[in-house]
Amino acid sequence: MTTTRRKVTISTDMRKVKKLLKEVPEDRQPIATGIYNELVFMQNTLATLKAQVEDEGPVNMFKQGKQEFLREHPALKAYNTTIQRFSLLYKQLIDLLPRTEIEAQNDALMDFINGG
Repeated sequence: MTTTRRKVTISTDMRKVKKLLKEVPEDRQPIATGIYNELVFMQNTLATLKAQVEDEGPVNMFKQGKQEFLREHPALKAYNTTIQRFSLLYKQLIDLLPRTEIEAQNDALMDFINGG
């Protein structure tokens, strides 16, 4: 079995995220870089899956023996799973960034409001 490697494209959004990596503390850089690389891969995968669903539709006919029925397109199922993981990884990357002064003030205010 021969596989061909597709060219990885990096979107404008991911280029902006790459610039944010400079703000991650040095001790967390390897983690941030790993997450970023996975996000780039996932974004390319999502684009492929999305195009497939747009071309073929969200459902397809499935035949098993004599039975034939409509089911959710496997690409749509993979897209939905991948987009959830993408969002989680994105949040993990954002959480690696140093907190801003405004966030710290908001947390202090919420602590006060909550009686802390």
